[in-house]
Amino acid sequence: MATVTLSEVAKSRPKRAPPSPPESSRPPSKRARTLTESEATARTNTTTVPANVSEVTRKLRRRDKQSPPPPQDRSTPPWEPNLLTGLPCGLPKREPVIDAEERCGKSLEESCKRSLDHFPNPAFAFPTPTLEFDFRLAVTLRPEPAHVPGRAHKEITAISSGTWSGSFGHGQVMTGGYDLGQARGFRPIRIVEGAFIMRTTDEPPAVLEMRTRGSLSGPCEILDALLSSRKPREIDPRKYGFRMFLTIKTTDKRYADIVNCGLWVASGVWRGEELIIDAFRVA
Repeated sequence: MATVTLSEVAKSRPKRAPPSPPESSRPPSKRARTLTESEATARTNTTTVPANVSEVTRKLRRRDKQSPPPPQDRSTPPWEPNLLTGLPCGLPKREPVIDAEERCGKSLEESCKRSLDHFPNPAFAFPTPTLEFDFRLAVTLRPEPAHVPGRAHKEITAISSGTWSGSFGHGQVMTGGYDLGQARGFRPIRIVEGAFIMRTTDEPPAVLEMRTRGSLSGPCEILDALLSSRKPREIDPRKYGFRMFLTIKTTDKRYADIVNCGLWVASGVWRGEELIIDAFRVA
């Protein structure tokens, strides 16, 4: 039987690794040392206050003076203070993308296309009516209106004299006048109805009866001045509108074929105590 000694048994056993030292006694790694130094530097920078603040401010100003100014952006348009009067924030006015006339034309064209399905006889074309200047009539108005008795109270502005001249003759206005009626709506407007007796210079003279119907519109103060008999009627005719249509009738055979089937549109203006009417025949 072989004899084993204690020294041989000790040599045959595996050697154990030496125990690791505790964490508190381990030396810090390179990364840990870097973080620790960074934290310490940050803490030092944040907590350190310069003893002389004025000296630091002086150095910063000196550095700003020595550094060159930044390059300017030439692509941006310069500021214009006068733009503030037209638009907020001084923004330049932009041109409209679509012109107003083009937009109106497109809307009118679209409306016509939508109405084609309901348009009667779309393939039939009528001749377009035209306007031809035919005659002018000028009458002097009386200062005070005439009151007409009846259920409806009317004030007729009568004429004292007048003349007329046109393509089918000339002559005098014998009698006549017009009546103003109030029309209710969203703006001041008056309905004007008139009747005038015209006489030609023929021998014997022919008598023509002219009737008008139209509207007088404009600002309230303009209408009050036109309709007042105490105020002069020297008002710019562009500030009001006096439009009407008129017809002429006669029993005289010399003028019946000329005026009985005619239709006129007219425009009138006041000039002091005188009313002037230009008539255009619809041809």
